[in-house]
Amino acid sequence: MKIGIATGMFELDEKLRKLMEMNKDMTVTIVNYREFFDKKDFDVTVISDRLLGDMNIEQLFFLLKSKNTRIVYLTNEDDVQGVKKCFGYSINDILFDPVKPEDIIKLILDPNSFADISDIYLKYSNMQLEAGETGTPIKIIKEGGGKPKVVEKVVEKVIEKPVTVEKTVYKTKILKKKILTFYSCDNALLTADLITQLSVLLSKRVQQKVLVLDFNTLFPVMDNFLGVTKEVNIESKYDVEKSTSLTLMYNAIERNNLNESNFTKFVKKTKYKNLDLATGNYNLMLFEKTPNDYFSKIVNTASKIYDTIFINTNPDISLGSTFIPIKMATDNLFIIQPNYTNIRNTLFIADNFKNVIAKNKLNFVVYDVSPKSLDSEIIEELFRDYKLIGYIPQDDRKEEALNKQKPFIDSIALKKSDIKAYMSLLEKLDYIPKVTLLDKLRGGVR
Repeated sequence: MKIGIATGMFELDEKLRKLMEMNKDMTVTIVNYREFFDKKDFDVTVISDRLLGDMNIEQLFFLLKSKNTRIVYLTNEDDVQGVKKCFGYSINDILFDPVKPEDIIKLILDPNSFADISDIYLKYSNMQLEAGETGTPIKIIKEGGGKPKVVEKVVEKVIEKPVTVEKTVYKTKILKKKILTFYSCDNALLTADLITQLSVLLSKRVQQKVLVLDFNTLFPVMDNFLGVTKEVNIESKYDVEKSTSLTLMYNAIERNNLNESNFTKFVKKTKYKNLDLATGNYNLMLFEKTPNDYFSKIVNTASKIYDTIFINTNPDISLGSTFIPIKMATDNLFIIQPNYTNIRNTLFIADNFKNVIAKNKLNFVVYDVSPKSLDSEIIEELFRDYKLIGYIPQDDRKEEALNKQKPFIDSIALKKSDIKAYMSLLEKLDYIPKVTLLDKLRGGVR
């Protein structure tokens, strides 16, 4: 039995995988995005609306049912629309929160009949929503037993639009370990800002372990951008006072004792799934006596633990904390501002790296683009010998988000258009598919 686990909840997916692999009759695959089901077939899938992707849940139901895939749907009791869609696609295997892995496996082995969910059907088929609402019911039209209550209501005619699903071929993505170093020759806040938006977005899109390393050793700022305190609470006979991550790592290297086990104790956990932060060095005297090879030791140790490492650097290229991670990176992202002066300075730095770093490891991102910026055609001509991978528009709301110490990308009021430029960068960096099913559907069948 081929089973696809696609709940969008990392810990639950892993628990299910471990339990199911004990059964030799089960072949288990963890699925991280909805469009993957357009590529591979399963006998049974365990899904929830938390699964990432551009298909809506009805399109996903249609795709799976068209392949005769049995669906186990995890949801909560307020998900009226989702439960009603299950009825429309004859999905009987519905589990409400809180759910245990053992309950899911039991349901896979012993599917529900309609009789098993008849009470759910009666409850939810009699629920109506306020106009424009998509979730919580406001009343049940028929209550309890005995004589039904007569309730006056306005019934709107709902015209169901046909769901069109087009076959899309995706290249299988094997996500390799990545070390991404971010550099700006004039404004270090730009690198910190871009790291913040991309790392938070990545933690929501891909199930990877992600670390942000704040190597801006003169002015570390990543704790402010990600909304955490810089000190790490750790009980150690060597570190008796509260210290930042880099200070703790420096002390461990001095004792020849920085390893995978204690490294994870030196980082700060953020509120985002699988996203950790190594806070910077706020002690200039300590920085002055830090050997350059200490920075490479930190990166090498981190790369044994994390799938992706984002490194924030200082504009001073002579600093070991800047130069070392640029040399070690699998990809460098140079942040440029759309004006002649900053572009000239950036090109000067890039040209001086020609004999040290492979050209294909240099990527350039134009930041804070506004109507007054240098024309994009001129910028592209100036960078004709390099790889220009994106433009990030100016947005005054980022200043407000920083003052609140909350990532801009996690703001409630954002629209899809607000994150489009950041999503495009993740595509260029091969984290998410470049062609989505939604794009195909919007463009029609060709």
